[in-house]
Amino acid sequence: MIKFFNSMIFKGVVAHLLLFVILFMSSFDYNVAHFNSVLANYFFSLLFVLVFLIHQHRMIVNVSRQMNQIKNGYLTKDKLPKGTSEINELYGEILKLGEDIVRTQNNLENQRNQLDSILAYMIDGVIATDRRGKIIMANKSALHYLNTTEAELMQKNIVETLQISEQYNFYDLLEKEPEVVIETHDADNEAVSLHIKFALFRRESGFISGIIAVLHDMTEQDKSERERRLFVSNVSHELRTPLTSVKAYLEALEDGALDDKETAASFINVSLTETNRMIRMISDLLTLSRMDQDRIVLDKEIINLTAFLDHQLNRLDQILETDSSGLLTSDFTLVRNYSNRPIWVEIDTDKIAQVVDNIISNAFKYSPKGGVITISVETREKDVLISISDQGMGIPRADLVKIFDRFYRVDNASRNSKVGGTGLGLSIVHDIVKMHGGNIFANSEGEGKGTTFSFTLPYSSENTEEWDDFDDSF
Repeated sequence: MIKFFNSMIFKGVVAHLLLFVILFMSSFDYNVAHFNSVLANYFFSLLFVLVFLIHQHRMIVNVSRQMNQIKNGYLTKDKLPKGTSEINELYGEILKLGEDIVRTQNNLENQRNQLDSILAYMIDGVIATDRRGKIIMANKSALHYLNTTEAELMQKNIVETLQISEQYNFYDLLEKEPEVVIETHDADNEAVSLHIKFALFRRESGFISGIIAVLHDMTEQDKSERERRLFVSNVSHELRTPLTSVKAYLEALEDGALDDKETAASFINVSLTETNRMIRMISDLLTLSRMDQDRIVLDKEIINLTAFLDHQLNRLDQILETDSSGLLTSDFTLVRNYSNRPIWVEIDTDKIAQVVDNIISNAFKYSPKGGVITISVETREKDVLISISDQGMGIPRADLVKIFDRFYRVDNASRNSKVGGTGLGLSIVHDIVKMHGGNIFANSEGEGKGTTFSFTLPYSSENTEEWDDFDDSF
């Protein structure tokens, strides 16, 4: 009702009535004498005014409706009734403004979609806050790294979320924009090291709207850096120890021990042993370096794995029978736990022979009481499994996942013992098996209960008959 009283039509009718009253009173006697004629003129003029006002009202309503549609994100061009040029011009400008607004909205929406896609597929986590530190946005990577959900994260304080409240408050982040490192567990329950950088984002006016935190996973980089430092430390230690021994023996020979033939021979023998150890270590390091640089090319050939293993084990049997070096102080028996059925595989025979020799040599070294070393072969759907078991000192379960790391020793005290090698053999074995597309792993029930090393090689039973005519001699 109030809207009607404030409308253009009501005000026009009232204005028309007031004007009629003024004119009627100005010639009161004449108008009273001709009242019927004057009243007819009044209603005729009122009808004209109403038609004009209603027409203008419809035009203004159309313009208003168009503006509301633009405000709601729609742009439709309603047909405007014929009217004054001013209103038509206003309607045309509103349409242009609407087209510009819709175009701008579309561009903003496209940019927002692009930004959302970029954030969604970024490896780095991204978190945005308002000017009070409350989180208003986080991408999928950030949710994964922090092991949380968007519903849990929204409206939390960034300092509490990153668990850095003991070192910083939100205003410290605004003023200092520090780089922070946190250790946490991601959604896969794996330990991750996150390096976090903070940056302010501002409005065009210069006012701070909030802060952006970028979470970069540095777990692998930190691991590589630790391994590099450990590698340098281990190489330095492994080379310094034999060099110190050789230097001491040479100085003793220089000081007169050379005149004692028995002592001199012993010193020279130890020096040669330590020198050979360094040569083996350097050779192993060069092999690992070539593997890391993909400079080793496998010379594969199709061979009968059964005959290949027989050949390698026959050679080791001869060594056990004729050993004169004194290195094999215990009695060992090699047991073949596989049939004579041909098993055709495509391998680099020199490299796989190195794998077998290394594992069995370790069995010799770490089985002080000797015993049985069993070699087993099992063909499976997509690979063949070769297992080598001993009855030696075994490996603690906590060390099983680390024994293929470079320079890793189950017992660090064995570095300078007779059984201590370079600490690189199993790393080389691991890389050789991986180059063949297989896997290698170890099992042990614990110290004193022996160890089983197993590795796989790609194999397909469908090719067995096709390769039966191949030469299986070595």
